[in-house]
Amino acid sequence: MAVHSRPMLTGNGYKPFWGPQTSAVNFCEEDYVITHLVAEFFNTVTSLLYIAYGVHGIRRYKRKNVNVLADVNLPYWGLVGVGVFSGAYHMTLKYHTQMCMLNPTIETSNADMLPADELSMHVATGTVMHQLFTFKQPPERKRLIRAGLLGVLIPFYIYHCLTDEFTVHVILFLSMVFTVIWKTRKEIQIHITRPEDRSKLTKLTTFGSFCAVLAYVLWNIDVNCCAMLTRWKHQVGMPWAVVLELHGWWHVLTAIASYAFMAIIEFLTFPDDLNDKTRSARGIGFAWPATTVMRELGGAANGGDGDAERR
Repeated sequence: MAVHSRPMLTGNGYKPFWGPQTSAVNFCEEDYVITHLVAEFFNTVTSLLYIAYGVHGIRRYKRKNVNVLADVNLPYWGLVGVGVFSGAYHMTLKYHTQMCMLNPTIETSNADMLPADELSMHVATGTVMHQLFTFKQPPERKRLIRAGLLGVLIPFYIYHCLTDEFTVHVILFLSMVFTVIWKTRKEIQIHITRPEDRSKLTKLTTFGSFCAVLAYVLWNIDVNCCAMLTRWKHQVGMPWAVVLELHGWWHVLTAIASYAFMAIIEFLTFPDDLNDKTRSARGIGFAWPATTVMRELGGAANGGDGDAERR
């Protein structure tokens, strides 16, 4: 056993408060090891980072008298939804918190429950795509894009709920993520004219992309190498075993990546018709990793020293 650590408990350390698992997927973190109230403790706690980033984005605009339900806040609400439903899923390991209860092969009394964790991932990414692709588009074009997104997501989710199929969920989610990355880079090239400012945003985009890719690598290791990871956790003990809770690090890295892209997209799609008070705060109040870049570019765009220009 490692120095300054305690042995990692094996199996279910406590009687499950939420009852037996009914979810179709159970990640590598051992269940009910820390407390009887939470099935996967580290996975649940790290889900809070999505909520923290989402609430920060909403509050930043609320301080500037922007309605909390304004379009610009929809991606942040989506991020909050991911955190809430991801936390609920990992805390309870119940099927209705994973996706929805429409599969008659699952024995449960909650067969009428609606989508949760997996739906929230697509909704959050979909709101970002909507903001990206409808920026400065005429109303007719916006309606067409909105209908296209719903025309893909709604049939997919009906299929996903009925079949309990996980692969298509992963493929669609990754396709949406890579589309956001591609479109964001394209918008930077179009709307940011100064090379030095374009370089700053591109570096932030690259950092966000790196976090997303690393998160996906860790997610796959957690899924495919669970026995080895569990053995190592038992060897090193707590608290060092949390370093090997790779699905939790997936939460951390994807939260960082999501917020980085949301901040970039918010900056690029900043409405031209907002009031002067709101406009003056365009680059102020962003959280890490966007804090410094947005402050520099925001001050420049508002007539500061950096003179960032946007077409």
